[in-house]
Amino acid sequence: MKMDAKSLFISVILFASVFTLIIKLLTPTPIQIIVSGEGKPIVVRELVSYTLTDVIIIVFSTILVCICSFYMFFMGFLGGRSGSGGLESFESDVNFALRLLDGDQKMVFSLIVESGGEILQSELVRRTGFSRAKITRILNELEFKGLIIRRRYGMTNKIVVKRDLRLTN
Repeated sequence: MKMDAKSLFISVILFASVFTLIIKLLTPTPIQIIVSGEGKPIVVRELVSYTLTDVIIIVFSTILVCICSFYMFFMGFLGGRSGSGGLESFESDVNFALRLLDGDQKMVFSLIVESGGEILQSELVRRTGFSRAKITRILNELEFKGLIIRRRYGMTNKIVVKRDLRLTN
């Protein structure tokens, strides 16, 4: 798995926070109650308890664990995606979509991608040689699958590849 510097930093903080939290929870501070008298001080009782410093360390570690976990979960680190998304992610999404399509849908989607992710519907009709009705049907299917978005553009439509193919409108 490829990790960027930010994810590595968050992972190190998460590990250190969990380690500190476990150590503090398992080893509370021993406290001695001592009564001083005329002679030698007498230890009345020895307790094992959490001091104010222990509680502050536990609370701080818990907050760090929550923040790091939240970051890793919602930024897609645990799902195998880097949080940056970007062109590499888009290309892998497009390649995955192309493997799932077949025939005319694959050809039309490839043309849209090859033209920079945007093309006019009238241009698709011209470049494929398909009828307007057939292109409309294919685009309906691609739009239903969440691969493209159609936008009005004068007397035709502009077809745009969705940038994040995993989200639906």
